Amino acid sequence: MGSSLPYTLATAFSRVGRTHARNDDRFGLWDPREDLVRTARRGSIFAVADGVSSTEAGNEAAQTTIECMEEFFSATGPPSDTLILDLIERADAEVRLTTNSACTLAGVWLNRGVATTFSVGDSCVYMCRDGAIKRLTPETRGTALRTFVGMGTGVRPSVYLGTIPFQDGDVFLIGSDGIFNAVPPGDMAVLANSPDALLPAVTTRLVDHGHDDDATLVYVRVLGVEADPQQERVMRDA
Repeated sequence: MGSSLPYTLATAFSRVGRTHARNDDRFGLWDPREDLVRTARRGSIFAVADGVSSTEAGNEAAQTTIECMEEFFSATGPPSDTLILDLIERADAEVRLTTNSACTLAGVWLNRGVATTFSVGDSCVYMCRDGAIKRLTPETRGTALRTFVGMGTGVRPSVYLGTIPFQDGDVFLIGSDGIFNAVPPGDMAVLANSPDALLPAVTTRLVDHGHDDDATLVYVRVLGVEADPQQERVMRDA
């Protein structure tokens, strides 16, 4: 697969739950502002991991998972869906070896005009285009968490993978369930073109909602399916 370096604007918001002593959510923004991303030219990845707060080390499980996903840009194998599955499987093993916990994971890999979404558990990915919003990861039903990083040998076949073409102007919203349980995705779509307006609005909604769960939202706006030399200089100096 040929090299790829999308041009994106990405930012994130994370807020500890009202009844929590700490924030067990973690996120990763691997875009061309990072040296390893520009060097690898394997596209960009954005992800959210939501640690299970009822355990003693949900934050550690989420952190371990995010650190494993970063290895996408230094792995010896080619960039692919299979590599994403390999890294999630590795994260699952490390979480089980080093923590007595678990986490969910959702993210998107942007590469050569194709968005590959992935998820384990109830964290999710949406895409906004021309004022409309579409969920890209499966709906989850019920209160029990059935799939998660840390579940063991069943994790690989439990990972959802999906693909969709992306274009200039598309916005991806990646979040833990604490975000989307408090702020309807349709409300976010109205402000999707402006993170400066969206993130304060989300904060206000969470406060009004009196949210108990940790809440994390990653915002990604596509400015160019592939960066040109001038855009690369902008990203390098950002």
